[in-house]
Amino acid sequence: MPTQKELMHYRLQAMLREHTFKDLEYIGVRPDSIGVDQHWYLIAGVEVPVDAIEELGNMEEVDESDTI
Repeated sequence: MPTQKELMHYRLQAMLREHTFKDLEYIGVRPDSIGVDQHWYLIAGVEVPVDAIEELGNMEEVDESDTI
């Protein structure tokens, strides 16, 4: 059974596959401050390990019809 952090990672990956967000980017897997490998995301310019994300709020989706 997946852990809470795995479920959050899966949800974020699904969101990134289906939508484009200007303030959300997947960075990859790397160790956190205690050496445990974590999935990391760039959220509004801040690098955040997936285990620090408790809930998904309302994120602004980029409307690709407005981009050049």
